[in-house]
Amino acid sequence: MRVSGVLTSVVMSALLLLTGHSTQAQSLVGKSVRIIVPYPAGGAGDVITRVLAQQITESGGPSFVVENRPGAGSIIGSDVAARASPDGLTILLVENPFILGSVLHPTDHYHPVKSFDPICYLADTPSVIAVAGNSEFKTLADFLKAAKDKPGTLSYGSTGPASTVHIAGELLKRAAGLDLIYVPFPGTPPVVNAVLGGHVTAVIANYSDLKAQIDSKGLRAIAVPAQKRVEPLPDIPTLEEQGFKNIEASVWFGFVAPIGAPKDMLAQFEKYFTAAIQVPVVKSKLNVVGLYPKVSCGAEFGKFIATQTDNYTKFVKEFDIKGE
Repeated sequence: MRVSGVLTSVVMSALLLLTGHSTQAQSLVGKSVRIIVPYPAGGAGDVITRVLAQQITESGGPSFVVENRPGAGSIIGSDVAARASPDGLTILLVENPFILGSVLHPTDHYHPVKSFDPICYLADTPSVIAVAGNSEFKTLADFLKAAKDKPGTLSYGSTGPASTVHIAGELLKRAAGLDLIYVPFPGTPPVVNAVLGGHVTAVIANYSDLKAQIDSKGLRAIAVPAQKRVEPLPDIPTLEEQGFKNIEASVWFGFVAPIGAPKDMLAQFEKYFTAAIQVPVVKSKLNVVGLYPKVSCGAEFGKFIATQTDNYTKFVKEFDIKGE
């Protein structure tokens, strides 16, 4: 009986090793976790990463090392993360470009669904359509009427091409039947300067990047590409309200891990991030830079990534958008 029991134990242990399962859960407490941020230090993605990492560590969770790996619209850092060991000790900050980069360069790099396990969608910032504060256009209806009355004379600027806000602009052009000139810029500040200088009629950009100018009345928000009105701009109507459905351009932030990371460690990350994002001081710090908590974890976040990948693939083809 003793020999039989020993053999049974040995066989069970071997099966667990072969199938990659362990009966002992791995704790993140006391571990050092690398977070790859595929953007330069100081941006919104870097801010949310460092604020959450600090909160989790101070609350008794693991320590974090934030590694900024910018370049190629987040492709470089995302590719580094995809190639990392799936041991649960490397995770990646993701935003919209995480998906767009893969769609625009499908054979060169990672795949947002096949290369990563989802952890959590944690916050987003709405995008805004705005004109100069002294513009004759008081509402989106004013702007659209002028664009129809004088086709090919009005313009909108955004980062791009091949950005979320660029795609939103093209969707609006198609839905409203507009002959509107698109002017791409390498970043939001030069777009804002062009609008303020009267060189471009309107800007579509992240609220976090326009907040200061909207607050100071340098820019006037006229619409939000969303289905529901957003917290920081409750008086600004959405495109949905004005008859343009399914045009959204919010920028979202979340975390993923290299595919195959231990499930128990992913579950711990979900708990840590979900708790940290609800702490009042964390919310306050994020609100200052125009970010607003919105939590969705695990399979739900994975479904969102898959849907976004399908949508962007369709839009890039429809509008013949080329990556750099």
